[in-house]
Amino acid sequence: MSRKNSKRTGRKAGHPDRTGNAAAGGECPRGQPVTFTRALAVFFEQDLHRATGVSPNTVASYKTTFRLLLRFLEQDHPELLSPATPVERFDAALVEEFLRHLAAERSCSAATINVRRAAFGSLVRTLQRHYPKLAPYCQSILAIRERKTTEPLVGYFEVHELEAIFDAIDNTSPDGFRDLVLLRCLYNTGARASELCGLRLQDLRLHEPAHVVLNGKGGKIRTVPLWPVTADMLRAYLKAARRPPKVGHEDFVFIGRRGNALTRQGLYKIARRHLETAARSLPRLGRPELHPVCSFRHTTATHLLMAGVALPVIQEILGHARLETTMRYRAVSLQRKRQALQRLLELRSQKPDRTAAQPLPEWTDSKEVIDWLERL
Repeated sequence: MSRKNSKRTGRKAGHPDRTGNAAAGGECPRGQPVTFTRALAVFFEQDLHRATGVSPNTVASYKTTFRLLLRFLEQDHPELLSPATPVERFDAALVEEFLRHLAAERSCSAATINVRRAAFGSLVRTLQRHYPKLAPYCQSILAIRERKTTEPLVGYFEVHELEAIFDAIDNTSPDGFRDLVLLRCLYNTGARASELCGLRLQDLRLHEPAHVVLNGKGGKIRTVPLWPVTADMLRAYLKAARRPPKVGHEDFVFIGRRGNALTRQGLYKIARRHLETAARSLPRLGRPELHPVCSFRHTTATHLLMAGVALPVIQEILGHARLETTMRYRAVSLQRKRQALQRLLELRSQKPDRTAAQPLPEWTDSKEVIDWLERL
C-alpha cells in the first residue's frame, strides 16, 4: 500500500483494518506468513466470539477437533508444533491423515469424521475472509471429500416398552421421582438432551394451557404443549422432589445430586440405568439400535406419525430445520408391520392353495374354457 493510500484510509501500510483483515492478503501485519496458531486465534476469538451468536455446542465441537489434532501432532508430527509453523503446512494431505487416524485409532464413525472435517471447513472459510491470498490453500481443504455414511436404523420404543421403562423407576425417593419426570418430559416434548437439561423455571407454563418453551439448535425457540399428567408431575417435582440448587443454578428445572444443573452426560446415565433395569424383565429393550436418550425423541415422532399427525406438525414439535429430517420417521412400527403381514396371511388362506399339485382340467367346448377363466 502506498503512503498516499495509507493517509487516505487512515491506516499504516500492512496493518489490519477494523475487521481484522491484513492489508497483505495472505500475510500477517508485519509481512510474515499466517501461522496455525494465529489462524486458530482469529477463528475462535473473532468468528466464534459469543457475540456472533454461534451455538456453544458448535464451539465445543470445534475445540475438541483441534485438541485431538494437537495430540495427533505430538505423536506423529512434532515438528509442526512450533508457533511459527505457517498454516499452509497443515495441508489437505495432513488433514486426511488426521481423519484416517481418528477412524483407525479412536474407532470414530463416518459421521464423527464428517463432524471433524466440518471444523476444518469452518476454519478455512474464516481464513478466506481475513486473508484472501490463502484462497488456494483454503479451497484445497474444502475439497476434502465427505465420508459416506449409512442411514442408521431409528430406534424407538413400542408403547408397552415405554410403560415398562416408566414402571422400572422407583419413584418413592426424590431422585427417583425426578428421573420419572425427566423421562416422561422427554417423551411428551420430544426434546433433545441439551434442550431438557437447559430448561429453566421461566420456560415452564404449568397453568392451562400447559406448555414448555424449548431453546433449540441455532438459538431457535419453540413451544410444545404439555399433557395434564406431565404438568401435574412437574408441579409435584418442583414442590417436593427438586434438590436445592447451588448458586448460579437456581433457574434450572432439573438439578443433579451435587446441586448443579443436570448435564447431558448425567441425563444419559440416568436414562441408561433405567433402560437396563427394564431390559431385565423385557429383553427386547436391549436391542442395539436403542439409545437411552435419543430413542425417547424418536418414539415421540414415531407415535405421532402413527396417530395420523402430519409431518409438518411433527417437524414443528421436534424443531427440525428441514422436513427431510422428519421424513425418516415414516417407517411404520413393528406392530403395524406384523398386523399387515397377518392380514396378508388371512387373505392368502381364503384362496385355494395353487402351489399343491392338481389335475389339469379338460374341456369339451369353448364355453367351459371361458367359465374356467372367469373362476380363476
